[in-house]
Amino acid sequence: MSVTALFKSQPEDFFVEEVLGFEPCGEGEHLFVLIEKRGMNTQWAAKLLAEACGLKERDVSHSGLKDRHAVTRQWLSVWLPGKEDPDLSAIESDELKILKTARHNKKLRIGTHKANRFEIVLREVSDQAQAEEALSAIAANGFANIFGDQRFGHDDRNLKVFEEVLAGKRMKKPRQSMAISAARSLLFNQVAAHRQAKGLMGTVILGDVLMLAGSHSVFVAEEAELTSLQQRLDEGDVQLTGPLWGRGGVKPLEEAAALELEACAEHGAFTEGLERLASSDRRPLWLKPAISWQWQGQDLTLGFTLPTGSFATALLANVAELAEPERRTEAQA
Repeated sequence: MSVTALFKSQPEDFFVEEVLGFEPCGEGEHLFVLIEKRGMNTQWAAKLLAEACGLKERDVSHSGLKDRHAVTRQWLSVWLPGKEDPDLSAIESDELKILKTARHNKKLRIGTHKANRFEIVLREVSDQAQAEEALSAIAANGFANIFGDQRFGHDDRNLKVFEEVLAGKRMKKPRQSMAISAARSLLFNQVAAHRQAKGLMGTVILGDVLMLAGSHSVFVAEEAELTSLQQRLDEGDVQLTGPLWGRGGVKPLEEAAALELEACAEHGAFTEGLERLASSDRRPLWLKPAISWQWQGQDLTLGFTLPTGSFATALLANVAELAEPERRTEAQA
């Protein structure tokens, strides 16, 4: 990647807003709170909210962690059975604003929200023509839905923790879950890269696990259906998927199974371990979001929406090599 750009020069350069995908029903034990935070991580915001409600942090839930070095809007839910809505004005500041509250009959769980809407500014883009070409390619063809480097932790720490899990080391469940997620993400990225290298990101092969674009249900491609399924893939009715490795679930067969095993051949300990520790799932390999962009001098502003669990940095990596400011580590980070 010969194009370079500055990324997250200031919090306002990375704006993300959760798209909940439903309206809270207006009644129930859980208070949904829409917050806007700047320069603050999700756990810290949840801690402040719990304190304001006189509760423990475990009584505050979220649908996904949001970046600290950004301006983010996300929902939190607070468990308040039989209690009045609390006054949350005391925790508001330049870094944290309460935008909306509503009651609901279920708490937020990881992945509850439907999508994330992004507005991102890349500064001092080194080659506008090359970046423009990359953006046009994404708009026309899409990009690989790989996991971002942040999933693996600093210096791939989360993958090293997974190796400790495989060695039998005991640890707290959240830490183990994070390590399992990192291992699954690594294998998914391996399959995506292997498939892309073979020129098969837009091709249905025998035994592929396909996902219906509407319902997200999955099925295996059979030989008699390959031609019609290829047409449906081209039209966006179905999506190719890659593995979130684990036991059970819908598995690829024939050519697709061989391709995935070949892609992950160097990580046999990970695949075997995950078949003991996690349930399998599937994830789209390729996304084609609507994307808009505009230039102001060398600064590029992009707008796009991605499904929950997809990484903006995976899209941006196709546009430029990103350089972030050095930041000192603080207790809240």
